[in-house]
Amino acid sequence: MIRLLATLPFVFPVFVTAQEFAGSGGYDPARITPEMKAVTETIAQALEGLTPEGFSQKSLVERYTEVNLYDKINGRSELFHAYDVTGMTFVTFARADDPAQFIDVFLYDMTTPLGAFGIASVERPPGSESIAIGDGGHRSKADLFFRKGQYYASILTSGADEEVQKAASVLAETLAKRLNSEAAELWGLAVLPEEHRVEETVQYVMVDALGLDFLSNVFLAEYNDGETEFTAFVARSNSADDAAAVLAQYKAYLDEFGDMPESAQIEGVSVLVADVGGGFFDGVCQVGDVIAGVTAINDRDATLKAMTFLLERLTTPN
Repeated sequence: MIRLLATLPFVFPVFVTAQEFAGSGGYDPARITPEMKAVTETIAQALEGLTPEGFSQKSLVERYTEVNLYDKINGRSELFHAYDVTGMTFVTFARADDPAQFIDVFLYDMTTPLGAFGIASVERPPGSESIAIGDGGHRSKADLFFRKGQYYASILTSGADEEVQKAASVLAETLAKRLNSEAAELWGLAVLPEEHRVEETVQYVMVDALGLDFLSNVFLAEYNDGETEFTAFVARSNSADDAAAVLAQYKAYLDEFGDMPESAQIEGVSVLVADVGGGFFDGVCQVGDVIAGVTAINDRDATLKAMTFLLERLTTPN
């Protein structure tokens, strides 16, 4: 359950090119079992006939499930497994007049809209540009990413070539329209306060949030009230009793690894506050079936103020 004390939760993966994604074994359609074919049929069909004008399709529509996902994306498969990926399909296109200019499309079935939001949120690097595709997307340099329902798409390109970028945008819009999946309400977006929330910083972490193995099903966001910058989080359990058990584990963690843990009453709620190392403080409490808290704040009073802000505006999930 040990985490590095005072480590901030917002750690964004490093993006790599499509060639670096690919595994070394190559794709062998003969290895696709009927079960694997059935699991990936919807996302495979979504990539059929998607060739942009002026491009040619350079690969079969490849299919992968949790069994062989590592063959295509190597060590990154663990991240997708953490969000309950069911399957992935891949296809690549190249400009007919310049084969070095390519568009690679990775389409993931993340099982639930929550899983798709989660992987999209942790994949998104700072400074990326929001784009209105599907249920939300972003552009990072020459690459496009979007989610729609339970699906998540990564569209990686060879670079800033104008024709490639135009084709990739059209392809993304076409693919999003093909994915028949309705947007779902994401509970954390309603629970976390909108006031002072830094745009595009909400993340969903399915397991091991903040490096703590007892903290799962967690939404986090960065806040800035003009005086203090801090990270707030909410973790939802199946019941109030389950949430109480999680809080007990958090308290045990603070007792063992923190310094000067104490309890304070805020908005009628008992809040635990402790120095977690390096002069940084955590605050945490239980509200019904939700664990709410703030983390890595460099002042005890500021931690109490941030917890007050959070509890005054926290919305109880349905």
